[in-house]
Amino acid sequence: MDGKTAKKRTAALVGRLKKRGLVGAVITERANVTYLTGFFGDDSWALIIGRRAWLLTDSRYIEQAHAECVGCKIVQRKGSLVADVAKIVSRFKSAGALGIENTTSVAVFDKIRKKAGARFKKTGNLVKQLRAIKEAGEVTAIRKASSIADGALDQALKRLKVGMTESELAGRIEFEIRKSGAVAAFETIVCFGANGSRPHHIPGKRKLRKNDTILIDFGAKYKGYNSDKTRCFGVGKVKGEFQKAYEAVALAQKTAIDQICEGVKARDIDAAARKVIKDSGFPVFGHGLGHGLGLEVHELPVLYPKSKEKLLAGQVVTVEPGIYIPGKFGIRIEDDVLVTKTGPKILTRTKTSPGLGILKCK
Repeated sequence: MDGKTAKKRTAALVGRLKKRGLVGAVITERANVTYLTGFFGDDSWALIIGRRAWLLTDSRYIEQAHAECVGCKIVQRKGSLVADVAKIVSRFKSAGALGIENTTSVAVFDKIRKKAGARFKKTGNLVKQLRAIKEAGEVTAIRKASSIADGALDQALKRLKVGMTESELAGRIEFEIRKSGAVAAFETIVCFGANGSRPHHIPGKRKLRKNDTILIDFGAKYKGYNSDKTRCFGVGKVKGEFQKAYEAVALAQKTAIDQICEGVKARDIDAAARKVIKDSGFPVFGHGLGHGLGLEVHELPVLYPKSKEKLLAGQVVTVEPGIYIPGKFGIRIEDDVLVTKTGPKILTRTKTSPGLGILKCK
C-alpha cells in the first residue's frame, strides 16, 4: 500500500465518522488495522483522529511496523494497548466523541472510556464496509492468490495415488502453495467419498480408493489477500447419480453468477441457485450461497436468504452452491467473482463452468 492509498482510505473513514458526529475512532480488528495502515502484524491497534493516524504496537513488531506502515505515526507501547491509546485520546478529548468498533469487548470499551476520559460511540461496520469495495490492486492480489492456488492443486494432483490419505493430500496442496511464495488462506478441506457430505470436514486418515470421489476446498493468501475455491473430481468410475448431481450444482452456480451485477439483491442470487438445485430433485444446501472475500476469507457482503444487501461494483464474492448426500457424497463448486456495473467477472477461472475432472490414479 502506498501513501496515496493510505490517505484515501483514512479520508473515506473520516468522512463516514463525521456523518455520525465522530471525530475519530479506535480500530481494534486486525484486518481493519491492516487496511488502514498496511501493517500485517498481530496485537496492535490503530487510532484515527481527524486526518491523523497512529499505529500502536509492541517491541515484537516495531521493526515490521516501520517497514510496512504508511501514513501513520508508529508508537511502541510500553503498557497495555488500552493505557497507551487512552494517553493519546486524552489529549484530544475536547475535540468530540470518538468511535470504537462493535467487535471490541465491553470490558475493553469500559477501560478505554474511563482511562481516556472521552466520549465513545459504536461505529458499526464502517471499516468493513469500506473494505468490501476492492481497489484495482486488491483485485490483482486476489487473482494472483487464485493463480497460485491453482498451480499448487495441479502439482499436488500429480502425486495423487490410491492409498493416499485426505490429510496427506491437504498437506501436499499447502506445501505447494508455500513453495510459490504464499500461504494457505485457511486449513485446506479434502474429502474422499462420503466425507464430502460434511461441508467443513477435517481431513483425516480416510484413504483414496480405486473408484472414488474427491472434494477439495482450498485457497491461497498472497500479499494479505485471499482466494477461496472448491473443486470436485472423480477417480476411476463415477456413478451416474454423482455425475447428475455435479451437473445440477454446475448449473446452479452458472445461473447465480450470470445474475451478479451492481444493484442486484444478494438474496435474489442465492434464491436463483437454490431453485436450480430444488428443481433437479436433490436436497438444497443449508449454507449461504457465498460471502465477500479480501483481507479475510469471510467479509461483506453475504449471499444468503435473509440478506438485505444489494451488490455494489467492486465487491468480490464467492459463489458456492452444493449438494450433500450423507453416506454417499458431497459436491460443491466455488469461484470468486468480481461485481461490476455491467455484470460478473470470474477471478478464479476462465471457463464458463468447470467440468467434472476424472482422475486416473495408480
